[in-house]
Amino acid sequence: MGKRKAWGTILQASLAIGAMGAVLLPIFLCQTPWPTVARDYLVEHGQHESGAINLVSAIYLGYRAFDTLGETIVLLVAVIGTMGLLSRVESMVNAVGDDDNTIQTVSAFSLRGEKRSSHVLRTHLLEVVTGKIGPIVLLFGFYVMLYGHLSPGGGFQGGVIIASGIVFLALGNQQDNTSALSKSSILGGIESVSFLLFIIVAISGIFFGKGFFGNPLADSAYPVGFIVLLNSIIGLKVGASIGFMCIAMMGGHD
Repeated sequence: MGKRKAWGTILQASLAIGAMGAVLLPIFLCQTPWPTVARDYLVEHGQHESGAINLVSAIYLGYRAFDTLGETIVLLVAVIGTMGLLSRVESMVNAVGDDDNTIQTVSAFSLRGEKRSSHVLRTHLLEVVTGKIGPIVLLFGFYVMLYGHLSPGGGFQGGVIIASGIVFLALGNQQDNTSALSKSSILGGIESVSFLLFIIVAISGIFFGKGFFGNPLADSAYPVGFIVLLNSIIGLKVGASIGFMCIAMMGGHD
């Protein structure tokens, strides 16, 4: 039985490697030259036209801003779908728990009264360390988000770091008085407001002639402050979305 399982695993791995080879092989065998014209244009004119030293930010918030708008919508749909699945699973677990009283919480590391009910299986070391580094991670996330036009980073990267800080604050909170950033209602509100602001800034190009829906025949240059604003909005949305989902998976309902 064990040998059959091992051969099955080897077969699955071989099929996966073969599928990857079939997808990647045409890329290496293709003789089509890389689009050096677009690359050279961005290197020569990207900073002047966008005001951003980091050309990655100039591309995804300027030249290819419609892609960023689509990615943000995909993230919103993913959050909605994930929360729907989590709520469905939670209702099923609660139904089983009501019918069968075999599901019990085991306090392995401390007494029930010493910690929150959702933290009884976590050591004090985990709570202390995550509680201390949470604010530091949040500060670094805001730095990456706000300075994405000058150095590697931006809204998506900074938002993921901010979400990590939010999760650390939720893990490091030892008592029942949860921090504001670990409450689902607040995170959901930040995520919704950020998406609304993102849409408003996106359609502002209709009135200012620049940005997402600006006049493509006019001068495409716009102040770097526009990139900073979009990075901030995207960072808050990504951070709130991912932090919201992680806390929901951890069992947070505050």
